[in-house]
Amino acid sequence: MSCRHKNLVDDTTMEFPRAGFWIVHVLGAMFLVSLGMRLAVRRMPLPIIAYRLFKMLR
Repeated sequence: MSCRHKNLVDDTTMEFPRAGFWIVHVLGAMFLVSLGMRLAVRRMPLPIIAYRLFKMLR
């Protein structure tokens, strides 16, 4: 006799890729976004960024 617990990802599109797959892709996306933000901040002076931020908030 075995006791089988209902798994939330059974019979869904997320059944095959497990936690490692999603961790790698989430970390990769976070790395690319942070790298892009660093390059954008390096090329644009801080007062211009602040001006655009305040302009966007209006």
